[in-house]
Amino acid sequence: MHSNGVSAISHEAANLAINDQTDRRDNPFAAFDPEPPPAPKLKSKGVVAMDITNEFTNAAQQLDLGQLIKDPFFTLFESVGALEIMDRKMDSGYLEPGETMEDEFDFAQDLLPEEIVGIIDQLLCHEMAWHMGHPLAQTIFTSLYIDRILSPCPLDIDQTYVDRSDGFTDEPITSRILRAYCLGLIKTCYYVNNRVKSEHTYEEEDFVTHTFHRSLLEGIEHEAIVEFLDETITLLADTEDIEPLIKKSLECRLKFRLHFLRTVEAADSRTSESPKQLWLELLAFIPDLKSSLPFGKSFPSSFSVKIQRKLASTVPPRPIVEVSQEAAFEHLERLCLDASVAVEVLKYYDSHSLMTFVLLFQARKPQPSVYVRTLLQHYLFADMIILGTMSIRHVLDDDLASVVLPSDQLLDRLNDEIEVPHDPRHHIAARMEIFRSRAAGSYLDIMRTICQNRCRIRRTFCHTIVDWDNLQMDAEELDVELREFTREQPIVDPEISSEPIYSFPLSSWSYFYKLRLMEWLVQLGFELETYQPDELAGMYWYLQYLAKTRSRHLERIRGFVVRNLRASLQKSKTAAAEHPEFMNSLSFINFSSMEAAAIYGFSDALSCLFTALSRLSLIQSPPRPYSDDNMRYEVRMKPFQGIGLPEVTPFDDFTKYVTQPETSTLKLLKFASDSALGAKKGFEVLSKLTDKEAFCQGSYDAWLSNIKACLKACIFTSITIATVKKAVEAVGKEGLVKLKVEIPKSGKGYHDWWIVPKVMPVP
Repeated sequence: MHSNGVSAISHEAANLAINDQTDRRDNPFAAFDPEPPPAPKLKSKGVVAMDITNEFTNAAQQLDLGQLIKDPFFTLFESVGALEIMDRKMDSGYLEPGETMEDEFDFAQDLLPEEIVGIIDQLLCHEMAWHMGHPLAQTIFTSLYIDRILSPCPLDIDQTYVDRSDGFTDEPITSRILRAYCLGLIKTCYYVNNRVKSEHTYEEEDFVTHTFHRSLLEGIEHEAIVEFLDETITLLADTEDIEPLIKKSLECRLKFRLHFLRTVEAADSRTSESPKQLWLELLAFIPDLKSSLPFGKSFPSSFSVKIQRKLASTVPPRPIVEVSQEAAFEHLERLCLDASVAVEVLKYYDSHSLMTFVLLFQARKPQPSVYVRTLLQHYLFADMIILGTMSIRHVLDDDLASVVLPSDQLLDRLNDEIEVPHDPRHHIAARMEIFRSRAAGSYLDIMRTICQNRCRIRRTFCHTIVDWDNLQMDAEELDVELREFTREQPIVDPEISSEPIYSFPLSSWSYFYKLRLMEWLVQLGFELETYQPDELAGMYWYLQYLAKTRSRHLERIRGFVVRNLRASLQKSKTAAAEHPEFMNSLSFINFSSMEAAAIYGFSDALSCLFTALSRLSLIQSPPRPYSDDNMRYEVRMKPFQGIGLPEVTPFDDFTKYVTQPETSTLKLLKFASDSALGAKKGFEVLSKLTDKEAFCQGSYDAWLSNIKACLKACIFTSITIATVKKAVEAVGKEGLVKLKVEIPKSGKGYHDWWIVPKVMPVP
């Protein structure tokens, strides 16, 4: 490089000058011209360069659709080495001609009050975008004011001034308002981020907790920021230099931020009802915020994507996420409403009501945000204390008593006090503790899994079912051991079995929940559009198979509960005390049996309807060159292949049960109509139950809305069946049915778990 002084050296270095003046390009960015560069001129005796474009194109045309070719020696190192430096999509240091590395923003400039309103509104949009799952680097951290406050890491309020020029003496009121809002925003994000990180979530799917090595004001106390916001609100109220409407808009935003900060700080409490009231009060700010949106003036220069260059990140630069104000406020409203409802889980009624609350809360449309779902997890499981007041044993024993062991000696807490080794109660307590330690994790994992996003719920249930199957086998061994100490007398009925029948309470309880999980897994497949239209008949048949299996299992449990009730009534001293538990258990068995009957009736109706539509060529299978029906059946049954009971139906039998080749189409539709009518009556009976009878205390409105949606879908199914049946009767055996079928997308029908086809006549 020529030596023309320091400035010349810097100039040539900036332009990547080399000591070859003859070959140097006049335009240093010519390499990025759209025209391809000429072939490289390799000067080596051992290398012969040639153009292989045509040969490569011809070879690629010989490949079949979907066929992949991979060179085993082309590793990740070669892949990264193939990336181009100075590509704006990959190189965060790339600069356009005349562009600087950082923004030249004047923090000492006086901002108009309208511009402060606009910046605050944009920050709120970025905050909601972060709640939606976008990283801080593309949302809040794109604010130059946020970046200024956080750089370097402040440990005191006085270290957060944005104007750090030498002549700075007094902070204008507008700058103080913006600084106070930003401090409250960052501290709010700190509480939200900590809560999400503390619970079980999937960052790649739900939320980005990465702060890029930035401190979210951990060094500044919560009370200091609250006090600063309070003082700023007071100063703003005493200011007379701002127009009244703009002043009211700024005051509303500061109070909103102060209340939001206090709410997320208090939201973790599980011992008071104050969080619910705080969320509802926060919701009350939104109308005023919306109405004052027109008073804001956008100030886009205060946000920049260049800040990403200073963040500790391994990803290429990404654009700023833009969320509309309507979408941001809609998300904020849902967040406040969902959070206020989530707090209601802290009031415990019974184990089944708790499970129903979690299941229905997570099924809300749209699904609650990640922060709310982690709050729900915190209320449920924090410190391994259920709802902040109960032990896991309390909930587990409550569930066991309501399903299989009402007023049973196996759940008697006095057994724990027996220390005599030869006493049967000592052995009962030891073995029941073994079962509880094994079952507690599986039981809590159900609710922990339901707190995830819908796709993750279904995926995790595939593994959870196997765990419950193993639990059932372990429980069966414990049932045999406990039988020696309880002196259980079996049922001997030659009409049912030639061998004595024992209750197996622990394995029966495990089997019941395993069947529920299997049903939920199949039903989530309908909601998530996992199945193709030609698979719906088969999957609804399998759903009715599972529901019917659960119904038969409940009848078995009922028989032993009734036998124990009769034995209890013969004990005059304890009968009155034990009777309520038996009645509660029978009430749950009756409810669950009615629910199972409605499910398998509705599933049977839809399975027959889709089978009839396939026969009439109204639903056709798409071409599948890489699979057949047998392979697809193996894929659908894969989650159930490793389970002992219920056994997976062989493919040939499955095909026969679904297609019913020996049944005519009209008879098939008649059976579907009768099944839909029976399911309709079942849902009508369910809809008339009280919250206690339906075991949904605390979530009765949501449960009733869910049952009514199922009832509407059932009625629509009956209408569809009648329409198809009428069309088949009109054309006879040889005619072509003039109908058109549409399969509604998820969220477009009455209920996401019941896909009812829409049938329309074709002229």
